[in-house]
Amino acid sequence: MVALSLSGVVAADSGTAIDHAGDELTLDAVDGEHVHGTTPFAPGTLIGVRVKSVGDTHPFLVSKAVRVGENGSFDVTFDLSEMAQLRGGPVQVSVRRDQQPIYEENATLVTYDMPENSTLTPDIRDAATAETTSASTATTADASSGIDVPGFGAGVGVAALLVASFVAARGL
Repeated sequence: MVALSLSGVVAADSGTAIDHAGDELTLDAVDGEHVHGTTPFAPGTLIGVRVKSVGDTHPFLVSKAVRVGENGSFDVTFDLSEMAQLRGGPVQVSVRRDQQPIYEENATLVTYDMPENSTLTPDIRDAATAETTSASTATTADASSGIDVPGFGAGVGVAALLVASFVAARGL
């Protein structure tokens, strides 16, 4: 889950929004987590949706490109399951166009290893339901399907640390 502070919302184009129930945006660290919303751009316009960590605890970045659908809607599905082993923490969800952020929300990623004082827990029921639903429905390609864009996942971060340690140890 990602908890969003509305005071952290920036809407540069006065028309893009990420949909969520209540005052907080919530995302679980699971495969199949959706980020959806609306934007004033014409159907077919390519935009990016990004989820990145805030702070230094467990840096990560996942990003996907998606085409705007009917009525300015967008929906992108992320695989955040690699983040489930991490401690939850602040993240930022942003919508981008031409490499520039047009909308950002500050949030908190909810994982299975949340800090002891946290009241947030992953919604295991929703993850199982989403998995069952996606397995039982036929998959069709449409213009609003997400396109994978490389980012710095947990595996890439660990590999970079190992390479940096090796280089430092060899004195290169």
